[in-house]
Amino acid sequence: MTDRAELYARLPLLESDGWWVELARAAPLGRVLELGAGTGRLTRALLGAGLEVEAVEQDPAMLSALRALDHPRLQVVEADAAELGEGPAAGLVALPAALLNELPDAAARRRVLAAAARRCHPQGQLALHLLGPWWLVRLPTRSTGRLHPADGGPSVDVTVSGAELDAWGARSRATLSYCFADGTVLRDQLDAAVISPTELCGVLDAAGLEVVERYGSVPPARPCIDDVAWHVLARPRP
Repeated sequence: MTDRAELYARLPLLESDGWWVELARAAPLGRVLELGAGTGRLTRALLGAGLEVEAVEQDPAMLSALRALDHPRLQVVEADAAELGEGPAAGLVALPAALLNELPDAAARRRVLAAAARRCHPQGQLALHLLGPWWLVRLPTRSTGRLHPADGGPSVDVTVSGAELDAWGARSRATLSYCFADGTVLRDQLDAAVISPTELCGVLDAAGLEVVERYGSVPPARPCIDDVAWHVLARPRP
């Protein structure tokens, strides 16, 4: 499989990524805590909007890419999101790139959300990206899709192959192949938890958070059963 840092560095900013920037601009304090920042695709957009960003990542190669941004409003933190220490409050806590799906179980998801809630301003919000649970359950053995860059640049074709569902463990696994306009093909291994709305509401509640809004693959569209991704907005309970 391709090193994830190489893949993430090539992925374009998508139409749905503008949602995070709009939320951050409207949030108190002008400060974003980004958990699982990867190589900084969203980080760069947030910095470009004039926001302060605390980007949390633990993968060494991705940390190297984040640090290379070398921006005065960027603080890069090497840490496991579940073990995040104390720090300044953020008006927006962002969990992009299906971070919760990557975690091994509900207990790990509760720990990450509890850490996120501790750092969220009382009038702030938490935004997360989640792979659509019904899409994961119904993932065919082979399928194709396309990523459309927000700037209108060349699209990226995505092929899903070898999909299998672990019904007992509630996880979906497959190989994702990304074909770029220059002919480069990079592959990634999907190993994602199927997180139902009931479980999500449960782990959010355990962290002292409540759901504000639910969206589909591209906010403000509402979620539907065929969506590859969902976007969820939550806030600290009063």
